[in-house]
Amino acid sequence: MAPVISVRRRAMLAWLAACLPAHAGASPPATGTRPARIVIDPGHTPAQGGALGVRGIYEVRYNDGLASLLLRALTQAGFDVALTRGPGDNVSLEERARFANVRQADLFLSIHHDSAQLQYLEKVAVGDHDAYRTTRPISGYSIFVSQRNAHYAQSLAAAQMLGVEMRKLGRPPALHHAEPIEGESRELLAPDIGIYRFDDLVVLRQAAMPALLLEAGVIVDPADERYVSDQGNQARIVHAIVTAVRQYVATARIGHAQK
Repeated sequence: MAPVISVRRRAMLAWLAACLPAHAGASPPATGTRPARIVIDPGHTPAQGGALGVRGIYEVRYNDGLASLLLRALTQAGFDVALTRGPGDNVSLEERARFANVRQADLFLSIHHDSAQLQYLEKVAVGDHDAYRTTRPISGYSIFVSQRNAHYAQSLAAAQMLGVEMRKLGRPPALHHAEPIEGESRELLAPDIGIYRFDDLVVLRQAAMPALLLEAGVIVDPADERYVSDQGNQARIVHAIVTAVRQYVATARIGHAQK
């Protein structure tokens, strides 16, 4: 069954339709006469590993793995793709946005894996390592955009396309970031497909092109961590992202041609 489209989402889709031309179908992945440039940002660094998951593995390893698969898939699909950093690189948030800006990317996509606030977590031991586990089920993906990005309408359009494709995988979006608690209270723009507004995310607001951040899954939730660690599911997530990027670039290509 297709997800129900809320009244709020209908209004947002109408606004996007006024900002962007209609989707053009299976157009080649190009903007103007060159392949579209996509910058993939694997979140966090070896020095600052991000969330600590239920298996005692830091988020950065999940991010690097998914970003590597996505780099290969988008390149094979005909895009001009680059990573903001390699697995061993410690790169600041500002440098990541600067890299994309210098490269004059058409789309910036930051890859992350999610956690939850400490009130929903318990510390557990995995061998000799600490780990964190949810005390109640918290699972699913989330997509973030920033209104401080210079191309907010286009960022939101790309997020809509990605949200629809991620929802097709059969997992509901994670909604815990909208809870009115310390560290959350994010504005939930599209509950049915998991899009949030988070204006102060540095890589999104400093990117000079449409930009979004994907939390692919919740690595402190045992069931969701198993989902995102499964190679078949990783391939399905990558396929969803590539499909959404193709759809977005086809739309942006029409906009470029009309300028």
